[in-house]
Amino acid sequence: MKNTTAAIAIGLALLVPQTASAETVLRVGTFLAPQGVWHGPLEHLIETVNAKDSDLRLELVADPSSISPFQLGDAVSSGVVDMAYLSGAFYTNLVPEADANKLFNIPVAELRENGAMDLIDSIHRQKMGAVFLGKMGDGIKYHIYTNRESDVPEFDGWDMRGTPLYRPFMEALGANVIQMQGSEVYSAMESGIVDGYAWPLWGIKDLGLLEVTDYRVEPGFYNAEISVLFNEAKWDSLSEEQQATLRESVVETEEWFIDYRNRVDEEQRSLQADAGIEAITFSDEESAAYVGMADKAGWDVVIKNSPEFGPQIKQLTYKD
Repeated sequence: MKNTTAAIAIGLALLVPQTASAETVLRVGTFLAPQGVWHGPLEHLIETVNAKDSDLRLELVADPSSISPFQLGDAVSSGVVDMAYLSGAFYTNLVPEADANKLFNIPVAELRENGAMDLIDSIHRQKMGAVFLGKMGDGIKYHIYTNRESDVPEFDGWDMRGTPLYRPFMEALGANVIQMQGSEVYSAMESGIVDGYAWPLWGIKDLGLLEVTDYRVEPGFYNAEISVLFNEAKWDSLSEEQQATLRESVVETEEWFIDYRNRVDEEQRSLQADAGIEAITFSDEESAAYVGMADKAGWDVVIKNSPEFGPQIKQLTYKD
């Protein structure tokens, strides 16, 4: 691991632009390709910081082409990058409690008021030496996409592509879960190896999945969240004014995100409808039970893996 981290650090050093100014250049890494709808919030954050009258500048120096998403948590923890734009599902090896991020159903603005963000920040500092600056993704739901029609929220015997993020939920629905990379889903759907997959509302066009998908199950479940993390040692080296600039910029981006989410949600639903993807819906009672099953499966894992913090996180971030 040390050799891998060192190699990444050397490679990234070559990517950081040199400057003769007194600006503090902060190296940013993302777990996503730097384009498309998912990149929008990070792009907004970078532009917001860089437009302020301060001596800070954010530079995007790492993406999946240079650092695996599963190594980005280690990269920010070790200081290879100063800041990371990263979903909690990719660094549970460092912070098991990050698996709870997908389960929050209280808006992030409220989490800043009720002490939840302070607790999450404290856990991140303790376990990975990172400051938890913020969270994007409120309200972007995951959905099950399939080529099989169903009039009840049960999938007994269905073969579904899965990941640890939603495996417990799919198994609770009776599905057989097959682990595979997102890039393999198209061929698996086309050949019938799987009957469906789970993915956020956003982005199935980017994987070419519109043409091999017939149905989207409603309602959605969980939240497709992305955390903004900052190396703690680097954070402590910044001035109070610089820290305030970063905090303010993250909050501004979280607030901007609400309208952005609504617009992109509408666009993504239109794309899917135009491609012929139909919505499968259930009764109100069945829908409530379906979402409740997803949440229970998720929280059971979080609390099992973090008996110390899991119940407290749930109390502050989740309403039944």
